[in-house]
Amino acid sequence: MKIVDGDKIECDRCESVFPIGDVSLLEKETNRDYERVLCGDCLGVVGVPKGYTLRRDISHLAQ
Repeated sequence: MKIVDGDKIECDRCESVFPIGDVSLLEKETNRDYERVLCGDCLGVVGVPKGYTLRRDISHLAQ
């Protein structure tokens, strides 16, 4: 996860930068240290694989 300028974050799939409110976080249910930030377009392609949880509100990460 790469936070840019304190309130933007880079999508782990397409590497574009978005406001934190416009991305979601995929977390592996068995390993909370494994997480991927995805923009809306990439989330539409990837979906939520079995064994993962989707968190839409990650505003707490803004610095």
